[in-house]
Amino acid sequence: MTAPRAAHKRTPEIRENLPAPTTPEGELFHYTPYEAAQWSPFSGRTLADLIARREIEYVFNGRDNYLTGLQIVALSRRYTVAPFSKPARAKTATAA
Repeated sequence: MTAPRAAHKRTPEIRENLPAPTTPEGELFHYTPYEAAQWSPFSGRTLADLIARREIEYVFNGRDNYLTGLQIVALSRRYTVAPFSKPARAKTATAA
């Protein structure tokens, strides 16, 4: 005999038609970690964990944690790796 299975899997609700964080409407819009995941380099669960450990900036409204569009953009820039560029060759002094 096996243990009973859970009736349903809990998935976070994601609102429809969210403004992008880079738009003027999205700069101060409050996104849940799972909504912000589509514009950040992390999953929703990872963002929620980073917020819980207070490793990133977030907005707390007394009950829930949110990220503003500006915070999402700053987070993306923080973890963006620029391509490597080779340094210019140093000129060697020639003996005259």
